[in-house]
Amino acid sequence: MRFVDTNVFIYAVTAHPRFGETARSILERIEGGEAAVTSTMVLCEVAWVLEAMGRQGDIKSTLEKILSYKSLEVVEFSEDDLLMGANNMGVHNVDFNDGVNVAIMMRIGVSEAYSNDYKHLGRLDFLKLIFD
Repeated sequence: MRFVDTNVFIYAVTAHPRFGETARSILERIEGGEAAVTSTMVLCEVAWVLEAMGRQGDIKSTLEKILSYKSLEVVEFSEDDLLMGANNMGVHNVDFNDGVNVAIMMRIGVSEAYSNDYKHLGRLDFLKLIFD
């Protein structure tokens, strides 16, 4: 099972000119039944990015679409994940949200992620990023 990072959802929703098609392909596989996991932190990030883009009207429908994928498990973050996320900032040199998502992935035993965030997540030698 692979973790789905925020950028995959954002690229698909915004029809990103370079990464949108790949992101849509990933989500089509999940919609078709490929088992995957994401987090409530990712869902919050999707909403925050859309809001920052002035696309508040797209937030509810985007979240409804993501939550409709039957083979996509959404894992909530815990208080411990938040503290581990803050720790991960220093240990792995990632931002807080990525640190929380890494804590979640470690907790649930996921070592592969659909993402092209090589700037942050790509630093982690125990995490394999896949974006195809």
